[in-house]
Amino acid sequence: MAATENRVLLESVTVDFPIYDAAARSLKRRLVLDKMSGLMAAKAPNVGGSVRENRQGVIIVRALDSVSFELVEGDRVALIGHNGAGKTTLLRVVAGIFEPTIGNVRSDGRVMPLFNLTEGMSPDETGIEMIQVRGTLLGLSGQEIADRINDIAEFCELGEYISMPVRTYSTGMLIRLGFAITTSVTSEILIMDEFISTADAAFMERAEARLKGFVERANIMLLATHSASIARQWCNKGMLLEHGRVVEFGSVDAVLETYDRISKRHG
Repeated sequence: MAATENRVLLESVTVDFPIYDAAARSLKRRLVLDKMSGLMAAKAPNVGGSVRENRQGVIIVRALDSVSFELVEGDRVALIGHNGAGKTTLLRVVAGIFEPTIGNVRSDGRVMPLFNLTEGMSPDETGIEMIQVRGTLLGLSGQEIADRINDIAEFCELGEYISMPVRTYSTGMLIRLGFAITTSVTSEILIMDEFISTADAAFMERAEARLKGFVERANIMLLATHSASIARQWCNKGMLLEHGRVVEFGSVDAVLETYDRISKRHG
């Protein structure tokens, strides 16, 4: 029996977030609605999805509006758009963190959302303990974590610090540990809010091959980024969001050109 191919499918996905309920002061609700609606009417580039009032008097922000697309194996998609366009909301919907208000989401394959390299790190626990905690959060079994500990410790080059509390680490050391743990994992569907990087240029140069292998092991990648160079280097498709809607989905260069054109139009 053939293995199921990995894919991500969104069908008319809409996500609404309520702001003020019907019990809120009517003047305050009206001021908020009028202000936000005015910004939307002016098509302010730094404002997110549409703002409206529903039948129950609840003011809502429509962060995603009827978003539909399909990703298949081999797709590495750069998610592009202004701040507030809906990129983070879309990533969290695909990751299963947010439920759509309307529409359907289907993911065939192991999804790994990667939003923070140091998530789950407690200052009083050691580097070894953080490998175990972070590995668990990334979906590894106890044996898989044990099999990776030596490789992770060797790669991040923390020496004896690996057995010390992470509160004794510099920011660079903490990020190197998070990078080493994260890139030891294999995911079929990789979801990233900004690309993995470190402030340590020398470490990042050494880590380039490891990072390349980490990305290539994923069958599908959806990456939110503001960097055109990262989009071109790591992705083969682009998706442009504007005010919660997909404006364009195609080649990276075509999507970046459209985004640049829209950005210049808004000044």
